[in-house]
Amino acid sequence: MKKATLQSQQNAEQTSHKLSKVKKQLADVKAEHQKLKKSHQQLQDSQQESQKIDYAMRDMLKNDYGVDKLSHTDMEARYVLYKLDHEELTKNKKVAQSWLKTLTTAREDPDTKIAPSRLDWGIEQVKTLINHQSNY
Repeated sequence: MKKATLQSQQNAEQTSHKLSKVKKQLADVKAEHQKLKKSHQQLQDSQQESQKIDYAMRDMLKNDYGVDKLSHTDMEARYVLYKLDHEELTKNKKVAQSWLKTLTTAREDPDTKIAPSRLDWGIEQVKTLINHQSNY
């Protein structure tokens, strides 16, 4: 009987210890869940703000400048030009080479709405960036 009681006490202690561990894990999971919910809400808010800006830009382009649509080529090239304008230069040679291809493709597109001189400037900037990377 004593042995059974001792065994039962050990089992109860082990179970209590396991329960404590599980409770701590549950608290950690709940805390992580709250962090993820907060992060998710921030992402949703950011996405809504970006969407508002997108709608405003589309409205401005259409109603103020008569641009109904923007080709994918022009959009990609404008993204690269924006990066160059704001000195957000890549350190990745493959990315720089893709930028060069994007700008060159836009430059060769007869329907581009981007000024050829702006594209030429961007192409030269990216070539300089690639040459600078090759020196290292």
